[in-house]
Amino acid sequence: MPWPFLPGMIVLSLKGHDRGRLYLILALKGESRLLLADGRTRGYVDAKLKNTKHVRRLGQAIDPVSLEDMLAGEMCENECNIFIRKLIERWARDKGIDIK
Repeated sequence: MPWPFLPGMIVLSLKGHDRGRLYLILALKGESRLLLADGRTRGYVDAKLKNTKHVRRLGQAIDPVSLEDMLAGEMCENECNIFIRKLIERWARDKGIDIK
């Protein structure tokens, strides 16, 4: 069975104080951990490490290669956070999902 999580995917937090918040997967850390950012409380630099059991996959917002290219480019930390925030907001709006 292929790995169900990919960078660029939007996930919903199911557990913890951030329950109900949407995140963008920045990277996979081992078999059961994800590096997540929302561009607000958790930015690109201080991304959250969360167990895969505590999130639900919602869909792919950007392909992994494009995400890596955008974040590795010439953008500063603030620009990366704005990019992440707008990507999540646009994806949620397209899917009709109300975000926190």
